[in-house]
Amino acid sequence: MPDGVRTLVLGFDALDDRYLDRFEDVTPTLSRLRAEGVSAPLDSTHPPWTASAWPSMYTGTDPSHHGVYGFFTYDYPDDGRLVTRNDVDAPALWNYLSERGVRSTVLNVPVTHPAEPIEGALIPGYLGGEADAGHPEGIRDDLSAAIGEEYRIYSAGEVAEDSDEKLQGYLDLIDARKRAAVELLSDREWELAVVQVQKTDAVFHNFDDEAAFRAVYEAADDLAAATIDAVDGPVNVVVCSDHGMGRKEGYQIQLNDVLRRAGYVEATSDTGTVSIGAEKRRLMGAGEGTGAGTDEGDDSSSLLTGGVSAVEGALSRVGVTPGRVYALAAAVGIEDLLVDVIPDEVRQSAGEGVDWRASRAYCRSSSHLGVRINLEGREPSGTVPQAEYEQVRDDLISLLTDLETPDGEPAFESVLPREAVYDGPYVEDAPDVIVYPRNADHVLSTNLYGREFVPADVHDHDPTGVFIGHGPGFDHAATPDRLSLTDVAPTVMALLGHPVPQRMTGTAPRDALSVPTERADYGDVPFGTDRAVEDAREEVTDSLADLGYI
Repeated sequence: MPDGVRTLVLGFDALDDRYLDRFEDVTPTLSRLRAEGVSAPLDSTHPPWTASAWPSMYTGTDPSHHGVYGFFTYDYPDDGRLVTRNDVDAPALWNYLSERGVRSTVLNVPVTHPAEPIEGALIPGYLGGEADAGHPEGIRDDLSAAIGEEYRIYSAGEVAEDSDEKLQGYLDLIDARKRAAVELLSDREWELAVVQVQKTDAVFHNFDDEAAFRAVYEAADDLAAATIDAVDGPVNVVVCSDHGMGRKEGYQIQLNDVLRRAGYVEATSDTGTVSIGAEKRRLMGAGEGTGAGTDEGDDSSSLLTGGVSAVEGALSRVGVTPGRVYALAAAVGIEDLLVDVIPDEVRQSAGEGVDWRASRAYCRSSSHLGVRINLEGREPSGTVPQAEYEQVRDDLISLLTDLETPDGEPAFESVLPREAVYDGPYVEDAPDVIVYPRNADHVLSTNLYGREFVPADVHDHDPTGVFIGHGPGFDHAATPDRLSLTDVAPTVMALLGHPVPQRMTGTAPRDALSVPTERADYGDVPFGTDRAVEDAREEVTDSLADLGYI
């Protein structure tokens, strides 16, 4: 650590420069850091979603190197489980630092559950269960006592139907997170601290209200100010977001409808699939069920427009997908309301879903931004022979490259084979064909809806987020063109005076730093709770190789 300077990373999910500009009057701390320090657009990894992007930030690698592309791990989308830290197959910043005896404090970072043993303290964030423990044992109870209320991952109003109650829950949660961060940073020794705020993303998925956006940005700025003030002595501050956020006014592309019409997707009356919305109550300890609000990457948030938008909006809040709107309407006796405004092809698709095992290719998740081929020998029920793989993929690329919106414009900016995007050991887990919606103005849905395009008017992710660097480790006169999300971890390692691990695929921006940067091989760094168990066994026996652990 150069001259005793610590490093504080403030992660704000979906923070976007355009909203920082718009809300400059209520974000004085972030505005000051941006004006005085180093600022640059931050390119997210692909796909730009929480579950894959935050692990990319903390490991310094893209999804093909750490193995997580979305919220779930599965063979088929109707049979999966939420990802955990143990699915992220790469060391995090704090793992490398722990090997060097450097203490870290990690608060609320997504996909850090179950809490792994580190030098310092770690309390998990989003996708963890509300009852998930932190490290060291008992830290969540201690933190709850210190802030005078139960420390929470999710807000008390998370599943509220009333918008005022939901928004107040978001603001209360950010305030509690602020007080928890101040407590941890003031009470514990640390050289690296990472504090994350999730609701700067969620407010855009659940509200269409400028006042709500402004209120959450203001609360986030208050957290930034209080957290920085809690640090004694000089500190390097890194502000980053996992992706950006913008209004989408193009189309919702019903990608599996496109593939169905081309003969790749088969339909079934069994419409079951895993989704974040359906998981939220379980994560909160509130039991099974839907009605947990709209979440990023959850296809239950798919929209209808025009005359049925209000009906769909109400139904989507209780987990009803567009393909089921008419079927449910008939069941509850309001089909006459919908019969004149829902097209025939939509009614015909009601109650249908993708038959994942019988199909030849499909979009597994809207957040994956790609098409997966149901390949023999790879998927358990593969339908495409290995010998046909390249031809099928070429045909898919051609189909999607030629796809046009109703306006006669290309639907996608580019359509690429996955090797053009990824080069890591987990490329096999990626979609076989990667798509980039044109001008980042379209969203995808995996539902069968009966139409390939539905006009969109919704907030969703943009591939460019925010990077701000401030403190003695930065050359404040530097003006880097762009940085990558995978550059954040290498930058932090350099700021702390440690070599950048060779395993990180990102780089520290030398021109923006006033500290030296170098690379080093850290060897086999333990990470995750699975690895902790393996290491303990290694101390007892040398037979791990025979058992397949190493």
